[in-house]
Amino acid sequence: MSSLEDAIKVSAALRGQKKYIEAIDLIQRALAAAPAEDFARLDANREGLRAAEEAGLPAVAKRFADAISIRDVEGDEEEERF
Repeated sequence: MSSLEDAIKVSAALRGQKKYIEAIDLIQRALAAAPAEDFARLDANREGLRAAEEAGLPAVAKRFADAISIRDVEGDEEEERF
C-alpha cells in the first residue's frame, strides 16, 4: 500500500469527523510527496475534492477537480497510442 493510499483512508476518516481542513492538508502533503507515476494520485485528488466540497471551499475543490481532469486527459491520450 502506498502512502497515498494511507492518506486517502485517514483523510476519509477525518472528513467523516468533519475535520475538513485537516483532511485537505493531509491529501495535499501526500500528493506533494508522492511520485508522479503513483496510481493512487487520482483517488487522492478525488478524496481531496470531496473534502473541499463538504467544507464549502470552491477554489480548493476546483484545484482538485482540475488535477482530476488533467489525469483523465493524460489517460485518454495513452489509451489512444495503443
